[in-house]
Amino acid sequence: MGAGESHLLNLCVRRDVRNRGVGRRMLRLCIERARQAGVEAMFLEVRPSNPRAIALYESEGFVQVGRRKGYYQAEGGREDALVLKLDLSAGRSGGPA
Repeated sequence: MGAGESHLLNLCVRRDVRNRGVGRRMLRLCIERARQAGVEAMFLEVRPSNPRAIALYESEGFVQVGRRKGYYQAEGGREDALVLKLDLSAGRSGGPA
């Protein structure tokens, strides 16, 4: 966190505990901590090839604001990153409960 922004670098859930809401709870905790710190926006990058992560982020209110070409190493070359943003300004709920 800094300069009114938060950047979520990694959110990982062990394979054997996926689909139990662990990732959503971790994400919501990060969002709440950022709000408590007075952060106005949270950013993250996600692989376009990860539709489950994209669906999680979008369900919590993140929207795509950009694309970074060749951001990730990938099998057979490079993969772009989608840049997502969550507005944490006053009055936002941060997504569904």
